Amino acid sequence: AEGGQASLDAPRRNGRANAGRGRKAAATRSVTKKKIPGARPGKPPADFGPQLATLHKAVPAGDDWLHEIKYDGYRVLAVQARGQLRLFSRNGLDWTERLPHLANACRTIVAKDYVLDGELVALKADGITDFHALQNRLRSGDRGLFYYAFDLPFYAGQDLRDTPLEARKALLADLLTQSDTAAVIRYSDHVRGQGETFYAHACKGGLEGVISKRIDSGYVSKRSAAWRKIKCGQRQEFVIGGFTDPGGARTGFGALLLGYYDDGELRYAGRVGTGFSDQSLRQLGARLRKRETDEPAFADPPDEADVHWCRPELVGEVAFTGWTRDGRLRHPSFQGLREDKPAKAIVREQPVNGSESETQAAQEPRSRRRKVKAGSEDRSIGGVRFSNPDRVLYPDQGVTKAELAEYYLKVADWMLPYVAGRPLSLVRCPRGRQRQCFFQKHLTEALPDAVHGVTIEEKDGASTYIVIDDLQGLLSLVQFGTLEMHPWPARVDRLDRPDFLVFDLDPGPGVDWDSVKLAARALHELMEALGLQSFLRTSGGKGLHVVVPVARRHSWDDIRGFSEAVARHLAEQDPARYVATSSKAKRSGKIYIDYLRNTRGATSIGNYSTRARSGAPVAVPLRWDELGALRAADAYNVRTLPRRLAALTRDPWEDFMDTRQRLPKF
Repeated sequence: AEGGQASLDAPRRNGRANAGRGRKAAATRSVTKKKIPGARPGKPPADFGPQLATLHKAVPAGDDWLHEIKYDGYRVLAVQARGQLRLFSRNGLDWTERLPHLANACRTIVAKDYVLDGELVALKADGITDFHALQNRLRSGDRGLFYYAFDLPFYAGQDLRDTPLEARKALLADLLTQSDTAAVIRYSDHVRGQGETFYAHACKGGLEGVISKRIDSGYVSKRSAAWRKIKCGQRQEFVIGGFTDPGGARTGFGALLLGYYDDGELRYAGRVGTGFSDQSLRQLGARLRKRETDEPAFADPPDEADVHWCRPELVGEVAFTGWTRDGRLRHPSFQGLREDKPAKAIVREQPVNGSESETQAAQEPRSRRRKVKAGSEDRSIGGVRFSNPDRVLYPDQGVTKAELAEYYLKVADWMLPYVAGRPLSLVRCPRGRQRQCFFQKHLTEALPDAVHGVTIEEKDGASTYIVIDDLQGLLSLVQFGTLEMHPWPARVDRLDRPDFLVFDLDPGPGVDWDSVKLAARALHELMEALGLQSFLRTSGGKGLHVVVPVARRHSWDDIRGFSEAVARHLAEQDPARYVATSSKAKRSGKIYIDYLRNTRGATSIGNYSTRARSGAPVAVPLRWDELGALRAADAYNVRTLPRRLAALTRDPWEDFMDTRQRLPKF
């Protein structure tokens, strides 16, 4: 009891604990000279992400667990590396400019490079975190907010991810004591053992819950059973998919329609009409009306007449007392919008007690865990568990999820060299190609551990893109209803240096197939004249791709400039046949030479990837001497391509990976 109460008083004690002044240089030397178990030289990777906790029903017992307050705020990673400080939200958004006071405080920390993991919060007078106040204050900056640091996975040139948690926290406490950060950054204290007592005090004190962590655990950038969250009440995030009109004197809206993603589909979870202030009703109402749409995003929309549907882009946190038998929320109360979590990442949380395998199962959507019907139980293919294996993804051909998985298992050795280790954009159709499909390029929590991410700076901040490395990742994408995989023409280790470029020959209305093949030959001959080797691929759609591997010495501007010059040259030489502009009005009867696949962030279909089109077609690499007999861009599909591969005596693109050529001036 004493330990639990002491931790509840941590907000007041931490201010005194961080009061050290004037010993920064000496402190850095003394801390870095300590022998740290499990430490090794290393700096944080560019795509570093936070460790996440699994939801449990009960606090784990024993002294091999420590327990922290569960703060009600925004997760923030402070990354000081390569001479630059960046503050990232949980899903990789760059919040450095948004949090200037926290950034300034981080710059006073006595280390050249480090990663702090913690929670940005607003505090009430009693020291309890207040999510509503946090949101209100963030609108005008981060003055008056506090950052509770609870982990230190990197410090002073050392990778501490294999260092036991207890040792990392001791180092973190020493670091903050010697740094002039107390006005903004505070150490998140903990209690070892006494979990049930600590939890009881937390709930009695009005806290959201506790986080329990194994004292000997390392740090992993994924959800882990070594970190467990136990909530005092039921509370989680939901996607906002609609709203109702306000009644009486109320302004803005009446209630929000909520949902969560299950196997790629947005499921309706009920409505919430309480927990709003007049200000939040007006502000949120204005944001909702900008997102109004005619069709519901829910797979199972409620049959109600007073609903305005909206694009499922906003995420709200909701407290509730439980679930009804038909999957609706009991007594929900709105807590506020979440700006740090993408809508596609929101799934129904299922708390469990038990082993790590049970914990991992609880994080999956319900449809992945349930048995659907006789003869359609979960099935293991290539070491990956497939739910609903008999679900038909291509209705015209009757191709099921299991058959599609078997296809990818057969072509994996041919395909992986062209998609592994590259950012991927996906077309996902969890219920089949004739149902709702959507485009996805950013990593979400719903995706399994075999699928990871790489953080990429964009105009609007940093985003985490999807990456796979092996067969497990490839099949995991199939399990999640992926029908198309589009890789970047660059690898994650050098995203600034592409290693191939693509000319996409897209026929407009009235163009026959022979003309498309003639265009491919013309491009091939032009590349040869420029001293470049090129490779041929069917698109699986209407056209052909001419692919040119290049040495990783060129910038994105280089390959964009070269490919544009080539496209415009052909269009000027034969304007009756070719066009280099994407304007549909100018493409009738002509072939559009799409060079825009060669810009940063653009993609083209990957070798051996299926397409979300009738016939289950596949994008297929070919030899140039096969072009004459090729009857269509979708000549091969998931059933015929394996026979082709089995009959081949050599890879049509066997020289592709070894061909590294410099682009000439053109």
